[in-house]
Amino acid sequence: MYFKKIYMHGFKSFADPVTIEFHKGITCIVGPNGSGKSNISDAIRWVLGEQSPKMLRGGKMEEVIFSGTASRKSRGMAEVILTIDNSSNILPIEYNEVAITRRMYRSGESEYYINNNQCRLRDIRELIMDTGIGVDGYSLIGQGKIADIVSNKTESRREIFEEAAGIVMYRTRKAEAERKLTAASGNLDRVNDIINEIEGRIDGLREDSAKASEYISLRERFKELEINITLKNVENIEEKTNELINELKETDKSIVDIKARKEELDRSLEATNTRTRALDEIAEEARTKLMDIVSEINRLEKAQELNTERLSAIGRDRERLTSEISELGSKLESEQQNAESLGDSRREGEARLAELNAALQAAIDRYTVKAEEVNNALLSLNNERNSIFELSSKAASKRTEAAGLDSLRESLEKRKLQIASERESEALQGKSEADLLQVRIGELQAESRAAELRAALESIRAEANKIKETYSSSLETEKQLAKDIEALKIDISRKEARKKTIEEMESNYEGYNFAVKYIMKSGLPGIYGTAAELMSVPKGYETAIETSMGAAMQNIVCADDECAKKAIISLKQAKAGRLTFIPLKSIKHQRAAADVSGFEGFLGYGDECVSFDKKYTAAFEYLLGRVVIVDTMDNAVAMSKKAGAGLRFVTLEGEIINTVGAITGGKYKNKTANLLERKSEITKLQEEIEALSGQRDAKAQAMNEAADAISTAQEKMQALNDRYRQTELDLITAENEKKAVEGAISDFGSRQERWDRELKSIEEQKASSDSMKKSLIDEAEEAGRQAELAEAEVSSLTDIYEAKKQEAQSASEDITEARVAVTACEKELQASGAIYQRISDNIDDISGSIEAKKLQLENLENEYRSITASSENGGDIEAKNRQKQEAEEIIAQAAAEKASLTEQTDGASAEKARIDEQLENLQNQKVNADIKKARYETQLESLKDKLWETFEISYLQAMEFRAEDFVMSKAVKENREVKARMNELGDVNIGAIEEYKSVSERYEFLTSQRADILEAMDSLRSIIEDMDKTIREKFKENFDQVVAQFEHIFRELFGGGHAQLRLDNEDNPLESNIDIIAQPPGKKLQNINLLSGGEKTMTAIALMFAVLKTKPTPFCILDEVEAALDDANIERFAKYLQKFSEIQFALVTHQKVTMEYADVLYGVTMPEQGISRILSLKLGDKFDLD
Repeated sequence: MYFKKIYMHGFKSFADPVTIEFHKGITCIVGPNGSGKSNISDAIRWVLGEQSPKMLRGGKMEEVIFSGTASRKSRGMAEVILTIDNSSNILPIEYNEVAITRRMYRSGESEYYINNNQCRLRDIRELIMDTGIGVDGYSLIGQGKIADIVSNKTESRREIFEEAAGIVMYRTRKAEAERKLTAASGNLDRVNDIINEIEGRIDGLREDSAKASEYISLRERFKELEINITLKNVENIEEKTNELINELKETDKSIVDIKARKEELDRSLEATNTRTRALDEIAEEARTKLMDIVSEINRLEKAQELNTERLSAIGRDRERLTSEISELGSKLESEQQNAESLGDSRREGEARLAELNAALQAAIDRYTVKAEEVNNALLSLNNERNSIFELSSKAASKRTEAAGLDSLRESLEKRKLQIASERESEALQGKSEADLLQVRIGELQAESRAAELRAALESIRAEANKIKETYSSSLETEKQLAKDIEALKIDISRKEARKKTIEEMESNYEGYNFAVKYIMKSGLPGIYGTAAELMSVPKGYETAIETSMGAAMQNIVCADDECAKKAIISLKQAKAGRLTFIPLKSIKHQRAAADVSGFEGFLGYGDECVSFDKKYTAAFEYLLGRVVIVDTMDNAVAMSKKAGAGLRFVTLEGEIINTVGAITGGKYKNKTANLLERKSEITKLQEEIEALSGQRDAKAQAMNEAADAISTAQEKMQALNDRYRQTELDLITAENEKKAVEGAISDFGSRQERWDRELKSIEEQKASSDSMKKSLIDEAEEAGRQAELAEAEVSSLTDIYEAKKQEAQSASEDITEARVAVTACEKELQASGAIYQRISDNIDDISGSIEAKKLQLENLENEYRSITASSENGGDIEAKNRQKQEAEEIIAQAAAEKASLTEQTDGASAEKARIDEQLENLQNQKVNADIKKARYETQLESLKDKLWETFEISYLQAMEFRAEDFVMSKAVKENREVKARMNELGDVNIGAIEEYKSVSERYEFLTSQRADILEAMDSLRSIIEDMDKTIREKFKENFDQVVAQFEHIFRELFGGGHAQLRLDNEDNPLESNIDIIAQPPGKKLQNINLLSGGEKTMTAIALMFAVLKTKPTPFCILDEVEAALDDANIERFAKYLQKFSEIQFALVTHQKVTMEYADVLYGVTMPEQGISRILSLKLGDKFDLD
């Protein structure tokens, strides 16, 4: 396996596509400083999965993307493709050639591909794991890596040894197993906690479940008994109602018969009176003829005789009328007492309705107060939560500062060791004047560094102040928005409650008569709905349309005549009332011929002013086609006088003007009858709710944005705080370095004193840092304690908030109950109003009869006075007696016939009086029966409403519960016993049944889960033990081989000497430090830190070659690793490279000697500022670079 080529595009300085082909042997990459040579090794490291920008010599990962020059635009993407020859199948993939691709975009997104198949970074790492070419392996030796190998950081050396031993994969799997074991342990603790909690609850739930089961059984029995008792009461009332209806039918039949007899008597009396008047005319004619003959006294005697008979009849009629008036007066007084009693009942009902409305308003006020309390509790809770976050941030900040002081202490310790090393070096070799120059350079650098750090501190302070202002502003905004949102929620809740109440009235057809409710709930086919609900009326037209339609608002629109017939039959069978139906197929409609659209004030015809489905056009033209909507009454009156017949003019305020001149106006007292205004109010409420909801959502979005701003500001403040503390530490270090340099300059001749002072300063700084660390830890602990107190306060405030929330919900339920009570009271008032209206009509009828009879009595009195006044005698009666005889026969005959007619009239009048009395009694009986029937209907409605209100079932649904062998007395007794037992059970938790079942199932599931977790943990421990054993064996085996190779290669590179690798803890090689002991020729055995720079580099190279000898890697890139070597050592280094014939080397170098041993030479130039170019040259064995 070897690297074939690498393709780069947009990576660092390689703005244009570049391909570098790797060949077997040694490939050198040369070029001037800054030309981009090391970018090639960075590209290889990056494509193999490096995630640390620092390892790529950058600050942020997006810096790998070409950032542009003065003449070039920046790239939006960096792409590197590394092609590997896998013909030896070292990589665990079934391809002879493997292309690994990595792309990164400026948005921060990264993509990975293997042979153009998208994959994960983890897939790439697993593919190259334990091959030595990983980012943590020993095949990528970049700038500074050689120094890391021989530094005090033993972890850098350990990474190389572990990669060479091939245990990285095992360590990864072990770490994964340990993470799973930790997670399983945590899961086991949680499962045990839950099981312990369930075991403490399950016994109590079992008892509650049994109690709840008994309660449900009793409740179902109670429901069955109560429904059957109610159904029995309904059946009894219906039987009584049917009896009353039959009685009313018989009474109506009797009234019809009596009225027919009365009309017959009236015709007979009229004929008799006509004949009597004819006889009077005959007698008068006879008296006229006898005027000259009959004396005045005869005429008066005859008149006196006639008047006497008439007076007798008047007396009898007067007595009869007086008796009838007295009886009617008694009935009138009885009806007035009934009306007064019913009026008192209505006033009590109105008073009770006022009380219920007051209670409803009080409930609404309580809910408002509770909602405000909930809002305040929520604000307090949020404030405490913010306080917890600030305290936690403060504690974390203090701990970070303490950790920074630990870093400072480590730096001081390192400086202390460095001084010790310098003292030893001073003893071995002297210092030159060049050292003084170097010290002065260090002084200037320290001063510059300190100035930069002070400026950075000032910048951080300014930025922190700005962020604090943003944080405070966002926090205040969030609080205000929370208040506004809670107020909007309360307003929305009120309007939704009002809308729900009106919608319930609409769905229950409140305000419609019982017949409408019955038909609309019967589900008959072909029924479309009432006229009121099938149309939509514009705002402002409700009164005009409702007034013009009147009772027709409740007309039912249906498909055809058959649907109307079926509905009427259903109404008759159920005795539910009467209704008008409008069949769409047969209804005839015709608009009036007169055109009034040009008149002043004309707003439109009724059917044009409303909107409806087109299929209902015929119905609404029939209802509103002859109605004209006018703006004012004056314009309507003027229009009615000019228009033809057949139109009605209705104003927006509800006045009606007919073309014949009649004007109807006024206003309804009962607002509940305004069906259209109710629909309009629903629409208005919906619009207001949507508007308020929009405001609430907008404010919620704004609050979320404010919360995000707060969170962002807190994160920025935390980051700035960390930066500030780190900068402070850097400044302290820089000032210490400056002081050390100043001391070095002033005391260059007396280094021992300077070192003593510096050691003393180090000790003082260590003591100061220890004191500061203790103070910071104390502050962090204090902030932690305050956070714990705040958390306790949050818990308390949470309980308060939940309690306030529960109280608000309770207040909301009180509002609902109050609204239900108000609606029930309004229904009772409507029912009593109907009864009161019937009694008022009876009173008016009786009063009219009394007035008519009084008028008849007054006419009789006038006639009596007239007859009495005309009964005077005059003239000479004796002188006239002779002429009297001639006319006596005619007059006598007329008198006899008239007497006979009078007798007939008296008999007929007496019979008529009896008939009137019977008719009045029957009418009174009918009124009483109507009152009873209304009372029974009210009781029936109440019982049916009780079924719905108590059990939420309709009467038809309740019939399904009817028991055939039901006995009322036994049921009432059993019902009392069931109620008593339910009361004995007390408070019952119905949910305990399902909860017990759920908890039992959960308990069984959790116990099985615990067993599974324990089994999995045992398995993981076994895997970890096996992994440890395998890792220890592989590491020890490989380490021994590297030790042997290191000793041999060290002697070969140094031309002698001795080198060792030691583990400071042989018993635990996996955690032991790896120390390097080297003895170049002619020197004593010593620690690697005591060697010169070149010796350290050569020793590191020897260790690197030992690892490569132990476990060769297919490819190795070395980035200026020989930079610290002299020409002789470079020669040894380059010659030894040729011994690794099976390894493909790529060297980034400036050394001519190294170039001489290269098989292929790539030159990196920068002909354009900031843009790297590649030149290639394949060299022969004897090619001379000179």
